[in-house]
Amino acid sequence: MKKVLFFVLAFVSMQVYYSCSSGGKDTVVSTAEMNITLDGMTCAEGCAKTIEKTVAELAGVTYSKVNFEEKTATFKFDDTKTSEKDILAAIAALNEGQYKVTNVEVKIEKKATEGEEDNEVDAIEEDLLKDTAV
Repeated sequence: MKKVLFFVLAFVSMQVYYSCSSGGKDTVVSTAEMNITLDGMTCAEGCAKTIEKTVAELAGVTYSKVNFEEKTATFKFDDTKTSEKDILAAIAALNEGQYKVTNVEVKIEKKATEGEEDNEVDAIEEDLLKDTAV
């Protein structure tokens, strides 16, 4: 009985505390994937690797791959830190505009994630549930 009462008091206290605090709100994580066709590459080791490396160094880029044979490239990035325009501008600035980009496809996925405090509350609640199990 004491464990159940403790659980109820702890749960209510946490709910009151976290409902009054401003932190711990859900955040939106936005990721994007960009697929393009590239013209103007003359070699895999020079051109393709240079484009890959240049784009990979942009803020928020998590994946950068250029396929020389197919003349395509795929980039994954956080679109709150880098935009498709930033990527296209970085490519256009290479080798005096040698590379021409066509067929740009961008897919954006936005996901809500719980704030850190919400995750902590969930962990505490889970621990309390384990303690009350008899």
